[in-house]
Amino acid sequence: MKGPAARRAKGAEVWKPGFTDWAFCTVFSMVLSSVAAVFCVKTLLDPSDFGPQRPHAVRVRIEPTAPPLVEPVLVTAPVSTTTTWTSWTSTRTSDTQPFQAPQVARAPLHPDRRSLQPAKDANCQVEIPKLAAELAKGLRSPKDQAALDLAAEAWKRLLAGKIQVAYMRQRMCSRMKNWLETLTQISWMPQGRVRSVMVWPQAAYLHFGVTRVWSLGEYAQWADLCAALATLGLEVTLWPFQRKTYPTVRHYQSVQIVYTDYNGVHAGKGSNALPPPDKTWLLDTFGTDGTVVDNDFFGRVPPLTDYPLHRFLTLAPGYSSRNTFLGVAAVAGRSDNTSIASLPPRTWQCVLWSKVHPWLAESNGFPAYHANLLHEYTKHCKVIATVDAKDTYKTSQLIRTCCPEVEIRDVQSPQQFQSLLRSSAVYVGVGEPLIAPSCFEALSLGTHVVQPRFPEHRTLKNKPTTENWTSQHPFLEQVPEPFAFTVNPLDLEALTSTFRSLRRAFDSIYGVNQAVPKAEASEVSALRAFYAFGEYPGRDEFSTRGFLKRVAGTVEGTRTLEAADWDWERQRHPMQLPSRALGQ
Repeated sequence: MKGPAARRAKGAEVWKPGFTDWAFCTVFSMVLSSVAAVFCVKTLLDPSDFGPQRPHAVRVRIEPTAPPLVEPVLVTAPVSTTTTWTSWTSTRTSDTQPFQAPQVARAPLHPDRRSLQPAKDANCQVEIPKLAAELAKGLRSPKDQAALDLAAEAWKRLLAGKIQVAYMRQRMCSRMKNWLETLTQISWMPQGRVRSVMVWPQAAYLHFGVTRVWSLGEYAQWADLCAALATLGLEVTLWPFQRKTYPTVRHYQSVQIVYTDYNGVHAGKGSNALPPPDKTWLLDTFGTDGTVVDNDFFGRVPPLTDYPLHRFLTLAPGYSSRNTFLGVAAVAGRSDNTSIASLPPRTWQCVLWSKVHPWLAESNGFPAYHANLLHEYTKHCKVIATVDAKDTYKTSQLIRTCCPEVEIRDVQSPQQFQSLLRSSAVYVGVGEPLIAPSCFEALSLGTHVVQPRFPEHRTLKNKPTTENWTSQHPFLEQVPEPFAFTVNPLDLEALTSTFRSLRRAFDSIYGVNQAVPKAEASEVSALRAFYAFGEYPGRDEFSTRGFLKRVAGTVEGTRTLEAADWDWERQRHPMQLPSRALGQ
C-alpha cells in the first residue's frame, strides 16, 4: 500500500495548510491579478492619447488584424499572352510624401470607422458582367473587346480577393464603372508582353493601420493604383499587412513589376530581400530630389541609391522634375442624369480642408495667420468643419477657441464628405496639411478651392527634398481663377476681393437673378460646366484617364536600369551610387 493511505496507516501526520500558508497564497493571487489587470489596461492605452502632438511626428495605432497570412494575396486576373498594351511616355514631374521610420504604436480610433467597413457596394464584382456587356456595345474592334474582357476578369479577381483596408475596396467599387469606361476610350498598341505586379503599401500599413486608419489620402493613391493596374488587365499580388513577414526573393522573382515605398525598401534591407531595382517603383508623396544625402531613413545612401530618382512616384505634378508624377484619380462621380441645364443644388458655404488642425495653435509652433485665415473665411461664408473627434490634437477645442461660429459637422463616410463638397461653393485651406488630394476631389465635384501662398517659402524639415514650397499645394497654383485661388494670407483686402469674385461667379449660376451680361456668356458656360461636371483647365492631371495613362507609362517604362538613369546624381555624389551607375 502506497500513498496517503499508507502514511495514515503508519500513523504519519497529514500536512494541513496553516494561516501563514493561506495568507501567502492570497497575497500572491492578488499581486498576480493586479499585474494582469495593469498589463491589460496598458495594452488599451497609448501615451499619444494624452497631450498635443506635432503633426509631422504622428504616432498611430495599429489595431490587431486577422491571423497573419503566409503568402501574398492574388487579387487580379491572370494576364493572357494575347494582351494588348498602350504605349505612353511617362512625364517625369512632381512631388511626394516621405515616410518616417515605422513607429510601433497604434492608430487612434477614427470617427469615420463606419466608412471603413464594407459598404453596400462591397460585392460590386457581381455588377461587372452586366457593365462589361453594356460597354462592349460601343467598342470598335476585336482588340478593344479583348482588352475589356481582360480588364473585367482582372476586376473580378481584384474585388474577390482579400483587401484588408475596407476603404480601398469601397473606393474601387464606387469608381469601377468610370475606370472601365475610361479603358474603352483609350487606343491600345500591341506589345505582346505578360505582366505580373506586386503592390506593397508598407508605410501606409504601418502608419495608418488596416482596420481603422488615421489618414485616407495615401490609401486613396494605393487604391487608385490597384484599380488602374486591374483596368490594364494586369495580374496583381496585393501584399497583405503581416507585421514582420515581408516578400522574399522568391516572391519578387514571380512578378515583373513591384510598387512599394520607403518602408518597403527598409523592410527588404532588414530581411535581406530588397525589392529588385530593375523592376521597382517607389511611391513617395513629397518627392525625392536627390539633394538630401545624409539621412538614415530616406537619404540618398545605399540601398536607396539603387533606385534612380525617376523611379520615385509623386503626388503633385511639375514640382520635382527628377521624379515621375503619379498623382491620384479624382473622379467627379457625375450622375448620368446631370446636365449643364440641370445643376446639382449648392449652397453658398465653405468646407474646411482637413479633419485635424493642430496648426491652428501658435503654441504648437505654427504661424498666427493659420487661425487668422480661418477667422477671415467666416466673414465671407459659413464654414463647416468635418473634424476627427478622436484625434489627439484637440481640434474641436482649437476651432471653437479660434472661431466659435464654425459649424463642426459629424461627417461619417467618404460618400457624406463628397455630398457635402458637391453641395458647397468653396473648399478652404489655412496652410496645412500639405498636398492632400482632397482639394482635387473638391475641384472634380465642381467646388472652388482657396489656399494660402506661404509668406516665406518653406524648405520642409525631415523630408527628402530641399526644394522650396510656395503654397499648401503647388499644383493648385497652376489651376486658374475662378476655379482655384492662391491668396496672400497677410493681405486681407485681396482676400476680400477673392471672395467677392467667388460670390459673383457663384451667383451668376445659382443666384436668384441670373441675368448675365452678354459679354460674359463664355464665362458663364465655363462655370456651368465646372459646377455640373467638375471641368476646369488641367483637370486631366487628376482624372482617371490621366492616371491610367501614367500607370501604363510606368508599366511600359519598367526595364533593366542603365548608367544613364543616374546621370544627375553622378555629378553630385558618385560615391553613394551603385557600381553600375558609374558604368562599371
